[in-house]
Amino acid sequence: MKNILNLNLWKIVLTVILFFGSSMLWRSFVISRISDTFPRGFPFQYYLGWGPCPPGEVCSEFNSLYLILDWVIWYLVSAFIVSRVLENKKPA
Repeated sequence: MKNILNLNLWKIVLTVILFFGSSMLWRSFVISRISDTFPRGFPFQYYLGWGPCPPGEVCSEFNSLYLILDWVIWYLVSAFIVSRVLENKKPA
């Protein structure tokens, strides 16, 4: 159980895939429902842009805490998945 959070190439790769995959799926879902908002991040929305934006105005917001929380959550999920897969492949 102590080894579940150790850094591993497979955990990092799976974290990146889950992070970007879930973000793009959430973005596609939101854009299909609301045409002028452009979110990034799932389960926490760390970036949101909206438009059309008049010149000189800020039409986006970014939250670095949500970005860090997204990475931590997806790393925990990927660590659990990788540990289960490796546990099942061990010879008896």
